[in-house]
Amino acid sequence: MSESNMPSNPARPTIVMIHGMWCQPSVWRHWHRLLDTAGYHCLAIRLPGHRPDPDRRTLNLLGKTRLHDYVATARAVIETLPRPPIVIGHSLGGLIAQKLATEVPLAAAVLLNSAAPGAVFPLRPVAVPGIYRHFLHPNLRRQPFRLSDAEARYLVLNKMPANRQQPVLDGLVYESGRVVYEVAFGPLNLMKTNTVDKEVISCPMLSIAGQEDRIVPVSVSRNMAKWYDSRLEYWEYPEHAHWLLGEPGWDSVANRTLKWLEKHTGGYHP
Repeated sequence: MSESNMPSNPARPTIVMIHGMWCQPSVWRHWHRLLDTAGYHCLAIRLPGHRPDPDRRTLNLLGKTRLHDYVATARAVIETLPRPPIVIGHSLGGLIAQKLATEVPLAAAVLLNSAAPGAVFPLRPVAVPGIYRHFLHPNLRRQPFRLSDAEARYLVLNKMPANRQQPVLDGLVYESGRVVYEVAFGPLNLMKTNTVDKEVISCPMLSIAGQEDRIVPVSVSRNMAKWYDSRLEYWEYPEHAHWLLGEPGWDSVANRTLKWLEKHTGGYHP
């Protein structure tokens, strides 16, 4: 996936990138290129079942997939690495990164438009137009589903220019309804599978939010930052929404993040 001619710096931690709901590893192409050029080796992993045009067997398996399965997939990649990596997660990937930080040593965790841990209730009225059709389905917890183009434009691409939305829409895939249920109801998830034990997290953490985000509204991000308190550094951007991966100005956010990484993982020289 690398497009840089600059070799990775072996002194720097590997960066493991975890995509969010309905997505594939290709959503990281802009961030991957920037971080690769800076000398980081990046691994953009694919969560189970997140493939274009899945067959019936894949869809059946995805319908049974749990949040734990996603975390285990990412953990298996991390455990092959020679040293603790940096984990960058977008949306659901941000919650996976938080859970990984409680299970394995990490050099740092960066959370972009991150889904909230179980202690924070995530649903807000602004998200309703994009999700109500699915949440009314009686089998939400037992089958996969994907967003319509209109729902995706409303929920996640509302700050992307219309002429740049189609490639993102074309890459959206099915998501596990069970995982959506586990994440979307916060403390009402009686299985507690979305909880994070913040007391055991020892790595530096950064959370980045867009004030125009509709699927992870900024009030949710603020509550998450308040819950973590001094364990997490929090940045907020008034001009951005959910697609910090590629909205106009994404590179400014990514370059600032790069400086934060270099400062907190040993490579920063002011």
